[in-house]
Amino acid sequence: MILDNDLIQKINLFEKLTHARVKDFFNFNGPLIIVNFGDIGKAVGKGGVNIKKFSNMTNEKVKVVEYNHNSVTFLKNLIMPLKVDNIEEGDGFINVSADTKTKGLLIGRNQKNLEGYNKIFKKYFDKEIKVK
Repeated sequence: MILDNDLIQKINLFEKLTHARVKDFFNFNGPLIIVNFGDIGKAVGKGGVNIKKFSNMTNEKVKVVEYNHNSVTFLKNLIMPLKVDNIEEGDGFINVSADTKTKGLLIGRNQKNLEGYNKIFKKYFDKEIKVK
């Protein structure tokens, strides 16, 4: 991640608005903010008020994900609101089983979504996401 002036301003605005600590910031189908473990409640706010306010101020739809040291839990947080049937951890990979529609949404056109998820996931865990 390259920190430019615009990105630093967005991170500062988000932290000032929500009082949640930003762990990372990605541009993946719009801004994707990863907050520290335990800060998701502060980040979202009551009824989503903080997210709505930040989205209105930046004119971008934002997604907030809570970091977790457990790779399976973090992956579930990352792909939410998609529901998968099963997640199995292996040596160097993590298998995700889902119905056909969910698989399509996870993978995306030309595997664009899966590549984005893998880029984010590999930053924290030395595993690759595979969709079955």
